[in-house]
Amino acid sequence: MEFLLEQLLNGVVYGMLLFLMAAGLSLIFGLMNVVSLAHGSFFMLGAFVALTIFRVTHSFWLAFLIAPIPITVLGMAMEAVFLRPLYRRNHLDQVLLTFGFTFIFLDAVQTFWGRDIFSISVPAELQGAVDLGFGVYPIYRLFLIALGAVLALVLWLVLERSRLGAMVRAGVDDSAMAAGLGGNVPALFTGVFGGGVALAALGGVAAAPILGIYAGLDTDILIPAFIVIVVGGMGSLRGAFIGSLLIGEADTFGKAYLPDLSLFFIYLVMAVVLLARPQGIFGIARVPSPTVPAISAPAPVPAHRKLVLGLIVAAAMAAFPLFVTDYVRALVGELFIFAIVAMSLDLLLGYTGLPSLGHAAFFGLGAYFVIVLAALFGVDTWVGVALGVVAAAAMGALIGYFCVRVSGVSFLMLTLAFSQLVYSIVVKWRAVTGGSDGLSIPERSSFFGFDLSNSLTMYYMLLLFLVLCYLVLRQIVNSPLGLVFIGIRENEGRMRAVGYSSRAYKILSFTIGAGFAGLAGGLYAIYNGFVSPDTVYWSASGDVLIMTMLGGTGTLIGPAIGAGVYLLMKNLISSYTPHWPFIIGVIFVACVLYFPSGIWGALRRVRLGGRR
Repeated sequence: MEFLLEQLLNGVVYGMLLFLMAAGLSLIFGLMNVVSLAHGSFFMLGAFVALTIFRVTHSFWLAFLIAPIPITVLGMAMEAVFLRPLYRRNHLDQVLLTFGFTFIFLDAVQTFWGRDIFSISVPAELQGAVDLGFGVYPIYRLFLIALGAVLALVLWLVLERSRLGAMVRAGVDDSAMAAGLGGNVPALFTGVFGGGVALAALGGVAAAPILGIYAGLDTDILIPAFIVIVVGGMGSLRGAFIGSLLIGEADTFGKAYLPDLSLFFIYLVMAVVLLARPQGIFGIARVPSPTVPAISAPAPVPAHRKLVLGLIVAAAMAAFPLFVTDYVRALVGELFIFAIVAMSLDLLLGYTGLPSLGHAAFFGLGAYFVIVLAALFGVDTWVGVALGVVAAAAMGALIGYFCVRVSGVSFLMLTLAFSQLVYSIVVKWRAVTGGSDGLSIPERSSFFGFDLSNSLTMYYMLLLFLVLCYLVLRQIVNSPLGLVFIGIRENEGRMRAVGYSSRAYKILSFTIGAGFAGLAGGLYAIYNGFVSPDTVYWSASGDVLIMTMLGGTGTLIGPAIGAGVYLLMKNLISSYTPHWPFIIGVIFVACVLYFPSGIWGALRRVRLGGRR
């Protein structure tokens, strides 16, 4: 009984830390309709700034009070200069922009504080423990519970019982009317964003003695906080508070009583809540805003010109490996694999309007099928590739069946939940998957008698699959089926009105995209000879999403280009400078601000402008 009550309090403590993050996210995400992946970075920066102040002053309370101030100013500047121009755009532009800032902030942390793990000592008056009747419990953890409860009450009073809260709600509901009545809506939104950042930074300081301070803290706290606001309901402070407690308890009791299943407990809770109530426990159902921008059709290009251009590109790609080293061939071969993954995601994202953050699950499933069947049962790798494609497509149909019940950001988070369930199985099913150590392929099969240990053969094999996948996907998107996908993206209500089952077509799009991702995973297993849980982790899905958006959604060629640019940046820039995250972050920010349609869209505009 004592252990049970102790875990109950531990869950409340973790829930309060999540609430400090989730309350800020609820303000920014729910009220302002802004998706900020940089919110975890503010949590991390608050902890590191507090560490510096603590080292200078040796006072926890000074660090607690002062550290959030510069982080709040930084956040308000980011909102005013970079985010404000994106309010009229779709959520994915905000995702890419703030994702770029996470790289910039991570590089700043690693440059100024290094990669070590730090901590801040608890103040003397909060050290020790107190007897609660069922056992002793640390005073500092009780302080965190009280802090979260007090801040929740203060935020509720401000938002629901003050004139400032009424102005915020008015600016969110109808910004034009609020401005017409004399309200300074831009300043109001900047203040709301700053308030959310301040809560995140304060949470980082408060969590430092318990969670530690390290580069990567941003990611570890961001995903649970996003889950909290999705479960509780976007824009609901009450939902953020209840959701934080719910997720905190689920995570704590999962680790205490079912450690083998603890990794996906919180994702299971989110999946169940979203399937039962898509808007969250206390959320309000609303018409989702467009997630993917409409794609303007380019001026038609004559068929003979397309054919000539295609032949020139194919000839250049075929001749390229003859003039480069084995390392370059291998690098470009990897680009071909991820170009297939990015194109498969574009079928969902760019053509059907389904922003998935779980695509790596299908990619990883295809890779694991090849290596597990070869290592444990001696199955030929190409048979494993075929079975992996079937398994990935079947999983895509199953996951799609549940996910298409929601839309927008809820869809994004639900695909993340299912992906993390797959990740948890891969990590825990050690006897089959090798667990966190991964698994190696015993022997590569040949490709029509050609030895795949030869880099030239591997290059041409991957190039062949890339071309075939592109041609098949292009045939799909140009067919009547592809036009239905586009129609659902543009106006799903109208498509239902004329007799199309939008849900069935969404599931079909999900299934096809998952199958192609599984094929890419199988090719990756043959190419790499090794697979680990990293291939199905949520960050891998994030990488593919960024590749697709960077190149330009709804084009097929754009995502392939985005995959090449993204991987080349990570591999080449990192080999020349340790500050490669900063450079990549700046490039992402610049692309969002100046190339909203992606790299391929910008090139296409230049071409059309030149023709005019």
